[in-house]
Amino acid sequence: MKTTGEYLDAVKAKLDLPSDYATAKALGVTRAAVSRYRLLQSFPDELICAKIADILGIEPIEVIAAAQYERSKDEHARQLWESIWGKVVGAIAPSLIVCAVGASVVPSTKAAESGNNVISLSYVKL
Repeated sequence: MKTTGEYLDAVKAKLDLPSDYATAKALGVTRAAVSRYRLLQSFPDELICAKIADILGIEPIEVIAAAQYERSKDEHARQLWESIWGKVVGAIAPSLIVCAVGASVVPSTKAAESGNNVISLSYVKL
């Protein structure tokens, strides 16, 4: 499971930001807030998690579940959030494979112009 710090690092890298101060500005929080997130002294709320997810192009529940996991003190709650995170992340990989396979069966313009409409399908066992 990714940590809040790893998501913050991903935002920093994705936006090519030089510092946590710049990351904080991009998220609309203070530099101190980012520092507290990294030290696990506080945790991003759902809105900040959604902003992180939007920047990274991922589902917000992934970041929310990770933050809730870190926030939880009860082991049962942590297991529940870890399960939710795993389901969200696990659902993404098969979706990407289906999209990639779907895109590969579309004939190219050149093939369509030549009249060659044979499409080869490859099956991926999930």
